[in-house]
This record gives sequence, structure tokens and C-alpha cells, in this order.
Amino acid sequence: MTDRTVGYVGLDHHHADPYLRTLGELPARVTGACEPNPAFDPSSVPSLGDVPIYDDLESLLATSTPDVVFLTVPNRDTPAAIERALDAGVDVYTEKPAARTAAELETLIERAEESNATVGVSYPWQSHPIARELASLVEDGFFGELRAFDVRFIASQLAYRETSHFVFDEAASRGGILQWLGIHWIQLLTRLLAEPISRVNASMVAGTDGVDVEDGATLQFETSTGALGTLQCGYYLSEALYDTKLDIYGTAGRSSWDPMGREFGFDGTTTLELDDASGEWASTPHRTITHEYDPTPGYGGAWGREFVESFFDACDGDGDPPVTLADALVVLRILDAAYESAETGRWVDVETA
Repeated sequence: MTDRTVGYVGLDHHHADPYLRTLGELPARVTGACEPNPAFDPSSVPSLGDVPIYDDLESLLATSTPDVVFLTVPNRDTPAAIERALDAGVDVYTEKPAARTAAELETLIERAEESNATVGVSYPWQSHPIARELASLVEDGFFGELRAFDVRFIASQLAYRETSHFVFDEAASRGGILQWLGIHWIQLLTRLLAEPISRVNASMVAGTDGVDVEDGATLQFETSTGALGTLQCGYYLSEALYDTKLDIYGTAGRSSWDPMGREFGFDGTTTLELDDASGEWASTPHRTITHEYDPTPGYGGAWGREFVESFFDACDGDGDPPVTLADALVVLRILDAAYESAETGRWVDVETA
């Protein structure tokens, strides 16, 4: 893998320090950073190190001349930041979802395709070993005909979170729990399911005083072949607690996985439960696969690092990044349908290309 210089843009973000720790595990050197918010103290990001801090992306690009920029800026500002980097011929690794709406991202797709630069979007859960095992099972036909899927992403209440941050601002982010956390499982479903999500029915609630984005959401999905799915997400739990799951049901088999466990972290163990209904596993129809984590610094631990490594490989010309802007557009179209459904009270078709 090529050694490269990195410009980090958006230090006032929950993932800035974890991403910097991931970069510290790779042949990459941060040579400059940018934080447009003058009230934010860059010294509060311990993994940044002693590098020049710029007020805007243009100054960073002109002075630091990085090979790649990492973006953790508001959804509202991400498309313009990507375009500036593309104009400079610089590769981009951006925090999900890369825009507030599909329309904001669509205009970038052709621009990125015409550029020599590479753009990747951060959805690293698909690199998790259990997610990869599920993808292999789907490809091998373990589930048979898909019938249903049920996913959940419940996190700690907003009373334990800094709700003045732009993540919880409608103008900057568009949505709340769905667009910030529930989106992880939506993206993973787009990778795992052998058929696209075709329509959505959603209900949302903004139940926290002073917060104008949803802190709870329930979604129903239907795929192109008629399989039904649900997503429940919300800020409901005590401090630092999580309740997650991703279950898939088919005519030939089912799976059950708790991706995160009771407390968020990237060390310990996680298990995948499988039940075969086809008769292929006649002697042991119920199986459990356990993955043990070795502590690794950074966002996503070892599998988060592997996701970024795959992006860097793509920058070197070895295939596409693990998640492209076109992939991110599919996720945003599902979100667009969900937010429209919550407003209208109707099922809404997901736009297709």
C-alpha cells in the first residue's frame, strides 16, 4: 500500500479522533487539518498531533497539498467539500451519508466519474467478519427465498448526548436517529439482500425538547420480490447502552446477529446464530459462529481499518472503493422515501436510476 499524506477536514465530530487513530495504524500521515467552527478547540482531539490547522478546505488543499482528504463535516456541507477536493484532484474519504438527500448527491456522481480522484463513503460495518459471513450465505443460497428481515438500532437517550452538535440540527443533517445511526443497517441491508428495497412506510417522533430531528423511528420495507422488513431505531436507553440486531428469514434458513452488544466497542465477542430449514445441515441444523475481537485502535477496530485499507487500495487503482457515491445514493433514496412517508402517512416508492 502506498504511503500517503492526509488532510483531515471536520475536527468537531464524534468520529474525528477514532478515524485519526485508524489512520495511525496505516501508512498514512496527517499533514494538515481544517475546522471551520472557530469556537472548536482542535487540542481536544488527542490523536491529531501537531499539524497546521486551517479555517477552510481551500487553504488546506493549497498549502498542505494532501493526497487524500478525510471529511467529517455536516451533511449539508459534504457535497461541496467533495467537489472542491475533486477540483484539486484529491481523493476523498467521507463520513456517511455524504449528503442530506439523494438530489444533493446525484449532481456529484457524474463529476466524480469524470475525475481521476477516488471517492469512498464510510459504511464500514459491511467489512465486519460476521457481515461478510452473511454475505457469503446469501450468495450461496443458504436463505432460499427471502421472506423477511428485522433490524434494530436502539441507543442511549439524548439526555446523555450533546444535542447542540450539528448532528442533531435539521438544517445541517436533515434527520436524526435514522439518518445518523439507523442508516448503518439500511446500508448493510442494501449489501446483504439479493433484491432491492422498493418501497417504505415510516413513522417518526421528535420527543426531546429543543431537538428538531427525530429521536425515534419505525420503518417497514418491501423488496422488489415482496419480502417484508422492519427497522426500529431510537434514543431510548441509559447512558452508553445499545440494543441492536439484524435478523434475516428465508424459506431455507434464518440468521440472528447482535452486531454491537450491550455496550459499544470493538473488542470482545459477537455471535451469529443460524438455523437451516432445507435439510442440508440435517445433523446440526442449528449452528453458532462466534467472532472474537482483538483490541485495535480506531473506528471499527480491525475491520474498520480493513475498510479504509480497501479504500486506499482503490486510490492506488486496485478496483473500486468498498462503498462508492453510487452506493451511497441508493441508501439516500431509501431515506428520502422514509422521510416522505413519515410526512404523508403513506407507503412511498424508492426512486430507482
